[in-house]
Amino acid sequence: MTLRQALLLGICIAMVIPAGEAGLDAASAEATTAVTDRPCFGAAARSPLQHCFNPSLERTVFPTPSDALLEPNAPCTPVGRANLLFPCLFGAGQTSPNDSAALIGDSHASHWRAAVDVVAQARGWPAISITRSGCPFIKAHVIIPKEQDATCQLWNRQVMDWLGRHPEVSTIFVSERSGARYHHPPGTGNFETAIQGNLKLWRALPHTVRNIFVIRDTPRNSVAAADCVRRVLARHERPGVLCARRRTKALHPDPAVVAARRTKSKRVHVLDMTRFFCDPTHCYPVVGGALVHKDTNHITAIFARTLGRYMLRMVDDAIKQPPRPLIDALLPDERALADCVLEERALALQAGGWDKVEASHLARATSCRQGLEARAAEIKQAGLTGTFNRANRYAAIREVLTVRG
Repeated sequence: MTLRQALLLGICIAMVIPAGEAGLDAASAEATTAVTDRPCFGAAARSPLQHCFNPSLERTVFPTPSDALLEPNAPCTPVGRANLLFPCLFGAGQTSPNDSAALIGDSHASHWRAAVDVVAQARGWPAISITRSGCPFIKAHVIIPKEQDATCQLWNRQVMDWLGRHPEVSTIFVSERSGARYHHPPGTGNFETAIQGNLKLWRALPHTVRNIFVIRDTPRNSVAAADCVRRVLARHERPGVLCARRRTKALHPDPAVVAARRTKSKRVHVLDMTRFFCDPTHCYPVVGGALVHKDTNHITAIFARTLGRYMLRMVDDAIKQPPRPLIDALLPDERALADCVLEERALALQAGGWDKVEASHLARATSCRQGLEARAAEIKQAGLTGTFNRANRYAAIREVLTVRG
């Protein structure tokens, strides 16, 4: 079955799934919108592009720790079983014969689907999710319960075969539990075995996979974090700060990231979202009012979705298709205005249009745009030759102003 056929089948299946099984019920959806539409909700509170602070979110936690345990990963439409594979579709609704994406790995891949969905939607990629809990996509023998062992190895081979039969999948996103244990020969440690297993896998991928995005594994939550958040919230205090965990305990080295930085292959890229979870000393269980983890090592779909626009920026920068406006030529105040326009535009795109976000976002984007337009007029009046790199600055500003969105 081609991805185009799978997409059509998925649409048919979605038409017969009861609405309550596809996502939140109407009351929950209304509550979700009320919180998630607030400025600076989720990852935006730790945006490297702007200082975003909303005091109304300091004592807000959404979803609650109890609700998060029942929260599924981002929606994905099943398209039928293929031996051990249970693929499902997400991302852009239209088909693309030569440019589709896949999210592959264990449960530490599937919890990223909400973020990858934002990327796929923005880039027009139909995307397919192929994951298996406890089974990383790697050419190494993971240590798991005996009854799952042979199945995991066979699953890995079938995923590789599937990619060979689907040349339209040109981009894959992979992630895995960084603390997984592997069978390794004497003299080779577990971490190096995992590094080599990733390198071997990437070399074996079909040449039709042009880009491999390695998503760094998330920080670990403590087992006491959920109770801490409940207690602090009941006291009307700030759970994000008071329940933080030291970075040295929460964040573990990721062998897949080390492998990606060791390889010379230009098709392998790292997506490291750590700065949205942690500062240099601590990692936070609540960020911008969003509960980060649903348990000790899986993130909530709501927080993952807020990471999507920042992941999109990283993907765009990595593959240069299309290139992001060359704002490095701008002066600091011009660059801040350009980042403001681009970030608000990306937020509106993620939400489905300016009418789907609070009016404050459009107002901010308009204000920043007007500032850029005024500066462009000043540069043009001063002349596009001479000092201060006026020609390049003017060209960069015009590019930002004319980007679709």
